[in-house]
Amino acid sequence: MLFNVSGVEAQHRPLIQNGNLGDAYRAGTFGCVRLIEDVVRGGSWNDERATFVVIELAVRLINDCGAAGQLALAGFWSAAGHQVRDLVECHQLIEYFRYQPSRAQPWLDCVGKERHDKFNFGLVGRELEKLRGPAKFDLKQSFGFYSNAGSHPSTGGLAWQMTDVGQKLIGPVPHPDRFRLFIGDLWAHATRATLDFVDTMDALNPDHEPIRDQFRFSHAVVVGGRNLLASITAEQVREFWK
Repeated sequence: MLFNVSGVEAQHRPLIQNGNLGDAYRAGTFGCVRLIEDVVRGGSWNDERATFVVIELAVRLINDCGAAGQLALAGFWSAAGHQVRDLVECHQLIEYFRYQPSRAQPWLDCVGKERHDKFNFGLVGRELEKLRGPAKFDLKQSFGFYSNAGSHPSTGGLAWQMTDVGQKLIGPVPHPDRFRLFIGDLWAHATRATLDFVDTMDALNPDHEPIRDQFRFSHAVVVGGRNLLASITAEQVREFWK
């Protein structure tokens, strides 16, 4: 509305089209969104508060993925980073309510500072580690990075308003290298969050058919992403994304 983003999008869009690695990341993220939507719209779940809260958080995951991708495509880097930060926090809460479903209602009832005092990211993370042991992947690093880059005025966030040569970024600005890495990271976080959403929904609804059997195709796309995440490195991404 305030800026013409068409020129920025024209430089970024080819990086996620025509069968390159960016297109695979985009398709993988869409697979996560579709699976969550299938579960939310197509499932019959127990009428319990924890299930309700987890579904609402999963809908927020979908919106975070869409907003992050669109903002990055248009070159709004801090705003795009904020959406990933929100996705990471929703992801952790979804996993937390798998182990502590009785805490869903208190979380829903909290407001303002009370929610921060009782359910802040660090506190929930520490409680989760006591409940299920060390995490398969560290969300703290991404939460901290995207909080600084996208959610709070900070040194890291201000750095995202500069190009590699120190030029200020005012309004939407293309940055192909950053876009490549961002879209890959969005796919990774979407995949991990979706897998934890599936596990949580199955745990909260043990009398229902497992999601992997109800939605075989969409689930296979996400599980395939997990297999890639187990071996792919940032260096490989840089080398093969042409």
